[in-house]
Amino acid sequence: MQSRESSKAITAGSLATFLAALALSVPLLERLTAAAWQWYKFAGYPSAGHITLSLKTGQVFSALLAATFGLALWFNRLARRRAAPRAKLWSFCAMCVAAAVLLAYWLLGASSLNVWRA
Repeated sequence: MQSRESSKAITAGSLATFLAALALSVPLLERLTAAAWQWYKFAGYPSAGHITLSLKTGQVFSALLAATFGLALWFNRLARRRAAPRAKLWSFCAMCVAAAVLLAYWLLGASSLNVWRA
């Protein structure tokens, strides 16, 4: 009985980390949309439009994503030991989303569409 309850708790925690990773993708999607709009609006002009990203905000954002990834990794290891396939799937998806969002944020920051703000 306790094993079943702990398996449900691991599944709920894994789902929560997946939802957190999805929630953290929303600011990135907004910045990607803004960058695409600036690129479209100013295509062909000598000085293209730029978006701004803050370095300190990027560091906080990266720390939140790293924490989400770490928590999802922890739930993934627990799910493997307890043989909880749903929890393993949710936590793996959370790790993938967190890693993809982190990579996309810093690629956007390194692109020519961005101007860093202190």
